[in-house]
Amino acid sequence: MLREPPVKLQIRKGGVDNYEWRHEHEWPLERTRWTKKYLDADGNLVDAKPRKPRATEYSAAVMTKMGLATGTFSASTDAGATASGATFLTAPFRHAMEITGPLALSIWVSSTTRDMDVFVTLRNIGPDGKDVLEMGQQGQLVPVAKGWLRASQRKLDPARSLSYRPYHCHDERQWLKPGEPVRVLVEIWPTSMVFAKGHRLRLDIEPRDGFGSAPYTHYNGDYNSGRNALHVGGRFDSYLLLPVI
Repeated sequence: MLREPPVKLQIRKGGVDNYEWRHEHEWPLERTRWTKKYLDADGNLVDAKPRKPRATEYSAAVMTKMGLATGTFSASTDAGATASGATFLTAPFRHAMEITGPLALSIWVSSTTRDMDVFVTLRNIGPDGKDVLEMGQQGQLVPVAKGWLRASQRKLDPARSLSYRPYHCHDERQWLKPGEPVRVLVEIWPTSMVFAKGHRLRLDIEPRDGFGSAPYTHYNGDYNSGRNALHVGGRFDSYLLLPVI
């Protein structure tokens, strides 16, 4: 056992119990092709940064059975809550695509309020448009990976941060100025997933816990009010960083 390589991966191939084990010698893998997928205002993840700056806006509050809810608790627990946020999709993969390693989202955001929450969900979408889910640690079906950050906590430690792993200081609040775009770097859980030919990767950006979050939900805080905006294209180089193998 001690002679085995130091890294052991469960390579998920889409669906419950559809995986294989593989040993590796380092992490992240040396053969990783760090690949940027840029966000555009039409809801796509594309290879080249759009030249024209545009913004995608959404309401940070949602309508539930009890009325308008600005806090994460009501929106996360009410099955009747209307989703809020923005969705981006790659084109169908022309061949099987393995994504193994840490991920990060670099996104320019603004809000009409002084703070906002950024919740990120990565999903594996089959040719039929439905989610291909995996079995989570608690016996629940889960999407590919998740990440989150409160915009006022975006300050980075440059000595510890890496392109694929932003390291946040959490030693001061950097409040937003209404309508002024700022860049936030969101760490996303590492994953090891093979997207089959014809499948697409979906990126959800929301103001609260999104699809497949239970039982790991966030209930405290009430910054989800007003309107948020995601800025893409031009000087706003908003992208998802993928570890392609």
